[in-house]
Amino acid sequence: MELDILDYYKKLVDFLGEVLGENAEVVLRDCRKPNHDIIAIANGHVSGRTIGAPITDFTLSVLANEEWKEKDYVVNYEGKAAPDKRLRASTYFIREEGKLVGQLCINIDMTPYEQAMESIRQLSGMGLMGQGPHSDIVCSGPVENFSEDVIGDMMKKAVISVVGSSEPKVRERLTQQEKIEIIGELSQAGLFQLKGAVGAVAEYLCCSEASVYRYQSKLQKKS
Repeated sequence: MELDILDYYKKLVDFLGEVLGENAEVVLRDCRKPNHDIIAIANGHVSGRTIGAPITDFTLSVLANEEWKEKDYVVNYEGKAAPDKRLRASTYFIREEGKLVGQLCINIDMTPYEQAMESIRQLSGMGLMGQGPHSDIVCSGPVENFSEDVIGDMMKKAVISVVGSSEPKVRERLTQQEKIEIIGELSQAGLFQLKGAVGAVAEYLCCSEASVYRYQSKLQKKS
């Protein structure tokens, strides 16, 4: 039986996990299965994820803007895992016949380094000079959120971006234009690539699925 291209990368996951140590999470994603895209993982305690965990907002944006067509990899961007854990994340794009089929990701827990730097600052007196404990730990750029509810988190972020609050009473009073703007942000972020996204968005924005499709159509006509 012919092996899938990602089967070859599965062997690397445990290997890299042991080489890099327990503070480095190694993840293999199948981008053809966005709702449950993690197919292999080492040191999953770093982000708290397991095999079958859903896609992240960062990967959805990569799929939506097709950044993978121009780059082989993205390194040293910030990842966030609960509770308030900051990671240094890097992703290698796996292609087959001109299509993105997977990603090999390494996420390093920066907590020990942040604690060490803070101790050094305290010992050297640098803490008195107004420098925060987390400066320059993680490179600037996109931020990837490791969440079990990526749809919910992305909807909340989009609503706050447009109207400043995601409270239920606020969402119940959204105007049509505000809903269109929110759906536009979610489309750009790639949310609608996920199965069940339209229904979830309709419920969250207190409208029908037909309305969501209608708003998407209006946005497509404008573009």
